[in-house]
Amino acid sequence: MLLLSTAADLYWLGRYFSRSQELVDLLLASFKDSSPESLGIPLSITGTWQNFYQQYMTLNVESLAEFFITANNATSLTACLEATRADAQATRGRISGELWVTINSLWLEWQERITHVGTYSDHWASFDWLKQSLQTVQGLIDGYADDETKRFIVIGQLVEALDNAFRKLATPDAAVPLNAEIAQWAVLLLQRIASLDKGLWQHTIQHSQDLVQVCQLCSDEGAMMNMQEIQQTLQRLTHSLADVFAA
Repeated sequence: MLLLSTAADLYWLGRYFSRSQELVDLLLASFKDSSPESLGIPLSITGTWQNFYQQYMTLNVESLAEFFITANNATSLTACLEATRADAQATRGRISGELWVTINSLWLEWQERITHVGTYSDHWASFDWLKQSLQTVQGLIDGYADDETKRFIVIGQLVEALDNAFRKLATPDAAVPLNAEIAQWAVLLLQRIASLDKGLWQHTIQHSQDLVQVCQLCSDEGAMMNMQEIQQTLQRLTHSLADVFAA
């Protein structure tokens, strides 16, 4: 039987890990374009424009990369990776030894790499290395036995994917997933949550069903998503998860 505190750590492991994946992909795409509009997308999606300009005078590749590396930015890659590692450490009794070692080694290597970052080529090399390393971790998660451990990690990943997709939809110039793809993520999330104990997770299951319904209404590519309704539904779902974890 999985303790709720452990389930919460696995859920947040999934969320922070997925957040790291999304952010490094976003930054590499922005670096490749390097136009002011493209460089501003990561700041818009993470809601950190004000924080950025409190620290930097100019928006360019170097300043953006440094901002999303520094530990004093709560949305940085460093912060996300540190949180992923902390949740992996907290669940070492549930995850495989290989998964823990890989995540811990990634964190240690990242700390070493960011002490030497300075130029554009340094940034690109470190972020590209991180993208490949995260894919290795994802491969271990994908190959994991489909048990309670994987279930909560994947729930976290799907919640984060949906949250990130909705942020992109609200951000001008951002590349967004197809509506049908978003609807499919909602269905996959429901499938994972519906397998949980219906007495304990009844509200979360209901909110998952609601999320599928509002997403499927917009599954046709030409349809406009009701962003306020969808975001509120996802928020209710995440609050219900938090309520059970805190029980």
